[in-house]
Amino acid sequence: MDGVLVINKPSGMTSHDVVIQLRRILHEKKIGHIGTLDPDATGVLPVCIGKATKIIQFLDDKDKCYEGTITLGIETDTMDASGKITRVSDSSKIKVDDVTNVLKDFIGEIDQIPPMVSAKKIKGERLYKIARQGKTVDRSPIKVRIYDLKLIKFYQENIIGIDNYKNFAKFDFSVTCSKGTYVRTLAFDIGNKLGCGGHLSRLVRTRSGQWTIEKSVQLNEIKENPQIVSSSIISMDNALSFMRSVVVNETGKRKFINGVIVDTADILSHNAEIKFDDNVRIHDISGDLLGIGRAFQSVSKSINFKPIRVFANN
Repeated sequence: MDGVLVINKPSGMTSHDVVIQLRRILHEKKIGHIGTLDPDATGVLPVCIGKATKIIQFLDDKDKCYEGTITLGIETDTMDASGKITRVSDSSKIKVDDVTNVLKDFIGEIDQIPPMVSAKKIKGERLYKIARQGKTVDRSPIKVRIYDLKLIKFYQENIIGIDNYKNFAKFDFSVTCSKGTYVRTLAFDIGNKLGCGGHLSRLVRTRSGQWTIEKSVQLNEIKENPQIVSSSIISMDNALSFMRSVVVNETGKRKFINGVIVDTADILSHNAEIKFDDNVRIHDISGDLLGIGRAFQSVSKSINFKPIRVFANN
C-alpha cells in the first residue's frame, strides 16, 4: 500500500501518535506525516504510507490554512490552551477595530521566535525536550510568510476560574501561511501588539498544500473499518501532480531505475515546458510512475534528468 492518506487529526494526540496508531491498524512500518500539528490542534494531517514516505520532502513545503480562536488578556507558558497561565490582564476594552488594524501588520514576511514547546531542533535536541527539563534556550528568529489573515468573529466571554476580570475579548480568525509558521507564536505576538497579551485557544488546520479538511478521513473511521483506506488513499502520482510529467522510452527507463542520467534522446514527451532545476515525475511508456528526476542543462544545452527518487524496481 503506497500513497497519501489525509487524516483529520483529533485533539489530544500528537502527530506521531497518529502515525503509531496507523502502523498498528494497517500493519505497515513505513508511515510518516507531512508537517506537524500540536496535540491540541485538529484538522488536516497528510500521512505518507509505504513508498510514499520517499516523497515527504516534496510535499512538506506547501502553504497551510488554519481557523482558530485567540483569547486576549491571558498568556500561557505554551502560548496555547494546554499551558499554565503566566499572566492575566484586562482585555475588555479591546474593540473589533483594534484587532482588525493589528492583523494587517502581520500580513507579509514576518519574523517569529520558535516557541520552547515545539519540535524545532537546537543543537540536535528538540525544544520541547529541553522545555520539559525546565530550561529555556536562546532561539534565533525565523522568517515566515502570512499570505492572508482575517477576522471572522469578535466577542467577549467570561473565563471560568479567572476572577480578576469579568470579560475577556476573543476572536475567531483564518490564516493562510507558509510552511514553518507557528500559529501559537502568531497569537502571542498579536496579543502583545494589542497590549494585553493573549494565547491560541483553538486551532483547526483546514488545508495542507492541495488537501482540504473536506476530503480528510477520521482516525476512528479507519479503526472501525480499515478497508476504507483503499478507497481513500491518494496515489503517489496524484500526490505529485503539481510536478510536470516526462515520459521516457525503454532505454530511459532502464537508465532511470538504475540511477543513471536520462538523456534528451530518451524523452518521448512531456506535458509542459521544463526549466533548469525543475523536479519532474518520470513515467514509462505505460504511464507507470518510475520516480522523480531533476532537470539540468548539459554542455550541449539540452535538458537531461538526474534521478532523485526511484520508486520502480529493477
